[in-house]
Amino acid sequence: MSDEEELRETKPSRAMGKEITMNPLQEWGEEVEDGAIYGVTLRRVRTERPCRDLLDVASSPGYVHYKTCKVRCLRAGTLEKLVENLLVEYQGSDPGYVPTFLSTYRAFTSPEKVMELLLDRRLEKVGDKEPTIPGSPVPDAPSVQRVVRGVLQSWLERHPQDFCDSPQCVQLISSYLTQDSRENPSQLLRLVKSLEEQREDNSPPKDWTSIIRPAEGDCDSSVDTTCLLSYPPQDVAEQLTLIDVDLFQKLQSCHCLGSIWSQRDKKENRHVAPSVRATVAQFNAVAACVTASVLNDIQMKPQMRARVLEKWISIAQYCRFLRNFSSLRAILSALQSNSIYRLKRSWAAVSRDNLNVFHKLSAIFSDENNHEMSREILTKDEIPLRRSNSARNEPRPLQRSASQVRSTRPAQGTVPYLGTFLTDLVMLDTALPDFVEGGGLINFEKRRKEYEVLSKIQKLQLTCRHYVLTPKPEILQAFLHPSAAD
Repeated sequence: MSDEEELRETKPSRAMGKEITMNPLQEWGEEVEDGAIYGVTLRRVRTERPCRDLLDVASSPGYVHYKTCKVRCLRAGTLEKLVENLLVEYQGSDPGYVPTFLSTYRAFTSPEKVMELLLDRRLEKVGDKEPTIPGSPVPDAPSVQRVVRGVLQSWLERHPQDFCDSPQCVQLISSYLTQDSRENPSQLLRLVKSLEEQREDNSPPKDWTSIIRPAEGDCDSSVDTTCLLSYPPQDVAEQLTLIDVDLFQKLQSCHCLGSIWSQRDKKENRHVAPSVRATVAQFNAVAACVTASVLNDIQMKPQMRARVLEKWISIAQYCRFLRNFSSLRAILSALQSNSIYRLKRSWAAVSRDNLNVFHKLSAIFSDENNHEMSREILTKDEIPLRRSNSARNEPRPLQRSASQVRSTRPAQGTVPYLGTFLTDLVMLDTALPDFVEGGGLINFEKRRKEYEVLSKIQKLQLTCRHYVLTPKPEILQAFLHPSAAD
């Protein structure tokens, strides 16, 4: 069958304005080349056919014209083939290939190796090949370097941390741009210059403890969770969200890959996935703070302990309204722990309204149907509840963006509970092989499935730009002080 075929279909019974529904995709099989395996799909695309005469114009309403294109997607290949395909598929027929590779390559190689292969001038032979699809934008020899620069710019924009972690890559790019006689895009030069400035800046990364100043009044050097709980619940929830947003935006999605995160407990891997470890440490700190506030004072009466439980339930509710599911899950996990949940007399003193809120919040993270409810909530674009005279306990609107002025459904930020994604990625890594059996080729279909999860994380990271929260050092001090989590 030819790569491209124009089809004419007669539809005499078709009503005006309607079309027969037909499957536009058809799996065709595989094509094996030296060092690569491609999946082949036939794609039917409606096309405009020029009319040759007036008779053709009159008859054209009875016909719909299609062309069938053969589309190839790389399923497995050697590292060289995978890197070579970055150039073939840059703005090509497989738009997901480049972001998938850039998000997952850490599972099977290093940034230095990818950079060396990408900048190897031998890749100019890609331009001498026949196009994978007739009319596809495979670069010819004179334009290969332009495509290389395009891939580099995408890499720098989407994953700048790769270069911060690997100064050698920055040096390779700088050397490449210096040697290349062609005109270099200003944006690429700015990105490289920015990375070089970051390398020269040896200042430590932002730490939340750096914004804390000695507080006056009761919150002194002996600060404890009692001080933290003296603040309004919505203020505490805001500050926890502020910390979680910063950590989530700094998260490197590649650190979540199952092949990386599942190896964290090995002695030689104590420093891997630092961005995930930071999120986990914050989650544990919140849970420990809740536990300490409830259990540390063994002389506390059940009625007083019930007030502490109600305060945390209220903070959790505000985290829910803020769509901060990380701190929400941390608070709930502490309240559901055996050491707290077994305090029957204390829970009996909790008001019925607060118990109802607690049970509703807990249902979000139910194990039923693989955490179906929490997954569904993450995809919803919800409107923050506004304070009214009849509902004083509802949270005030805390997120502001330009879209809120223009739309009745403003954009919202979301901080997910990362554990759900980590579990999905570990399960994928366990279930799917890294290499195709018998050929020793890298299984790129596995990387595509992993990217389906990583892309959800990356989209949620973008939503965090809609948060507008002001740091309150006195609350942050109460939470971050070591005694708050003893």
